[in-house]
Amino acid sequence: MSIQIVILGLLAENSDHPYELKKVILENKWDRLFPITDGNLYHAIRKLKKDKCIIEEKHEQVNNRPSRTVYSITAQGKMQLSNDILEVFKQRNKEPRALYPALLFIHSTNIEKAASLIEEWIQELKEESKAKTEYGNAIPALIQEHYMRMNDFYLGWLREVLQVIKSSRHDESYG
Repeated sequence: MSIQIVILGLLAENSDHPYELKKVILENKWDRLFPITDGNLYHAIRKLKKDKCIIEEKHEQVNNRPSRTVYSITAQGKMQLSNDILEVFKQRNKEPRALYPALLFIHSTNIEKAASLIEEWIQELKEESKAKTEYGNAIPALIQEHYMRMNDFYLGWLREVLQVIKSSRHDESYG
């Protein structure tokens, strides 16, 4: 889903050729979130085209190179992008490969709905932080301690994300 969100998000900003999309991904170091190869990029492009989320806008010739295809996002693709972003928050997906792309392109969805889902996530994390079990064994106790610290980290971080979303309505693009 992460590469799909990024491709659709970039195409929502500007129609482009897959090579240019890859260039933006590498320049922004998003390849740290997911491996980016020509193979998985073009596979995702083919899938998005098959699903009617993107279309071939034009074929262009640059210098003496082979013709290249420029893609643009469709209305269905914009809806898919919005749904994919909201789904990350609905699923409470802490995995950076899903969460970071969703945040990068959050301006491509209903901000109020995304903020509401993040608020619900924060509430769930607060509730989880209250539940603590006493363990007689050191390893389960350490696991629980790690889990609680991670919860506290995400609780604080999501509060900051929510504050930014609410204060600026995050209307700027990915850059």
